[in-house]
Amino acid sequence: MIRQDTIGTLGRPVAVAIELGVALALLLLSPGCGCDETPSTPGRRFHTASGFPIYWPPADPAEAPPKSLRPLLTGTLTLDAQEQPPGETEVRLAVTLTRPSTEDDRNSWNTVLAYGDVPWMEEVRVWDAQRQWLWPNLPYLLRLPGRERVERYGGVDPGKGVDNDFAAVLIRKYDAQGVVESDETEDAPLVSAEWHAPDAAATDGHSIVHVAKSDEFLLHLGGTPRGRLKVWVVYADFLYSNPPLAWPREGEWAGGILAYFEVDWETSSADGYQCVIRHKRPEESTRFEWSKWVVRTRGADEAQAEVRLSDRREGGSL
Repeated sequence: MIRQDTIGTLGRPVAVAIELGVALALLLLSPGCGCDETPSTPGRRFHTASGFPIYWPPADPAEAPPKSLRPLLTGTLTLDAQEQPPGETEVRLAVTLTRPSTEDDRNSWNTVLAYGDVPWMEEVRVWDAQRQWLWPNLPYLLRLPGRERVERYGGVDPGKGVDNDFAAVLIRKYDAQGVVESDETEDAPLVSAEWHAPDAAATDGHSIVHVAKSDEFLLHLGGTPRGRLKVWVVYADFLYSNPPLAWPREGEWAGGILAYFEVDWETSSADGYQCVIRHKRPEESTRFEWSKWVVRTRGADEAQAEVRLSDRREGGSL
């Protein structure tokens, strides 16, 4: 503190400036300054995203696809993390799928996915007045929840008597080597087969929607300085198509894996939370019993499939 008898000599403005300078220096030297550069500061946010293609039939990401091969969809896996006290990081994970939408792409969809020799496919196609197949509503094409053939294109297969017309995201947590699975997901992985239109727009079966976003998953990382997430995007019915030979032999119901990722994360570095996303050839299946997860009778409004969106709480039915 500046002595009162010096104020007259220095002048009040100078004295006040000195006092402020001393206070600021003490604040900066204090261990509780709350600067963003401090690794232990709670509340810091991190965003990581990785793009990937989906081919039909699926292609091995470890091999270069033919130049003439067009992606059926392009995808983005995003992780938005926020540090939480004490020593924990919350991560929100989602998958967004986008359909290339030129006229050539529409013709490609008509050709590759028409399955004209399957009689009941007429029930899940949208036609215009000239009997030209329109762009399907992408979330309706992928989602499991909702009334069959009304709030989604899929439903119970008339021949097989099961409902496996859906895409899903499934997540498991592992140690840093990807060998030992966490108790939080070993018996109950995070899983959902819901897909949303952008901005939660209201749509129907005739709406042209080129983007579908999965539910958002919430994971808690901590207790160990590093670990690995394994993320599968699957479609539960491949019809007559086959995955690459290098794919796991176990199918995902009557379908298979569209894309697989490993997310290596750590929270012990000086920079705080960090992660690396790798789009890889899947070395193992989801080990998930899809046929037991989806229980729907023909004409039922909903499937009795238990959604799990967080590693800390139980989910609910679709």
